[in-house]
Amino acid sequence: MIRKKRFWNSVKYGIYGLILLVLYALQTTAGAFEIFGIRPIWVLSFTVAVSMCEGIMAGAVFGAVSGLLCDLGSQALFGFNGLLMLCGCAAISLLSIFLIKVSWKSALLLGGGLAAVRALLEFFFFYGLWGYENVHLILIHSVFPMLIYTVFWMPVFLLLVRKIKEKCDGRWEE
Repeated sequence: MIRKKRFWNSVKYGIYGLILLVLYALQTTAGAFEIFGIRPIWVLSFTVAVSMCEGIMAGAVFGAVSGLLCDLGSQALFGFNGLLMLCGCAAISLLSIFLIKVSWKSALLLGGGLAAVRALLEFFFFYGLWGYENVHLILIHSVFPMLIYTVFWMPVFLLLVRKIKEKCDGRWEE
């Protein structure tokens, strides 16, 4: 029974890791899945779904890994997104376990909040702090559409993670 549980947990987290790497590759592919030059942050959406469905440790680990992957693909200081996603996904896991019912509405709310905090902090440190002219245009034409595009995928990934969790957890309980 314990071996079966350990095996199916390994399969489940292996599938999550593989999906995370594929999403990162798709996210960073130039020209792929762009709408008017805007690309979503799929690893954030997927990691929020994992954080909502799995425990605190899995949420924190996947949050840190996806944040470091975001750091590799952006101009941010390495570790900025990793630390932010680690704390955010751990908080989302705690909220999902103790306070909030896991649903597509809560995924939109929690994932949108984390994506907004990440995007606004990055905007502030990259543009707002330096006093560039017409910086509000970057916020309107780049940051807000990216947030909407990212949040749009939250329920889809929540459904995917729930199905994977249901299949793998149902296998070892038989």
